Amino acid sequence: MGFQILPHTSEMALEVTAWDWATFYRSAAEGLLAVYGLSPGKHATAKLERSFAAETPEDIVVSWLSELIFLVGTERLVPAGFEVLKAGPQELRVVINGNRAEQIILEREIKAVTYHGLKVESGPAGMKARIILDV
Repeated sequence: MGFQILPHTSEMALEVTAWDWATFYRSAAEGLLAVYGLSPGKHATAKLERSFAAETPEDIVVSWLSELIFLVGTERLVPAGFEVLKAGPQELRVVINGNRAEQIILEREIKAVTYHGLKVESGPAGMKARIILDV
């Protein structure tokens, strides 16, 4: 369970597995940070709450990871941790703890989360998805 980064033609794939929705969304976020080459910071000074609602878990995960890309790239926030307040296939409410930085050194830039081949599978064995990132 967790995440695995997989090579993909001119992009990167992130495979996420989890037993429950909260862990699924948290693991997707941690995987995104790993693709960036970021380690969660310590002693968070910023706390942001975000809510997402959509008809499908694919839309939720794209919105969630896109928000993190925005926060890292534009707001210069290095997430230190995530408190999932509510999670399900059609909703996510999360607190992002992090630190703002003047400059963030990234191993690679992530341009976007794509819908290419995205399918969140949910069943008795938990959740699984392969998420393609445009890098």
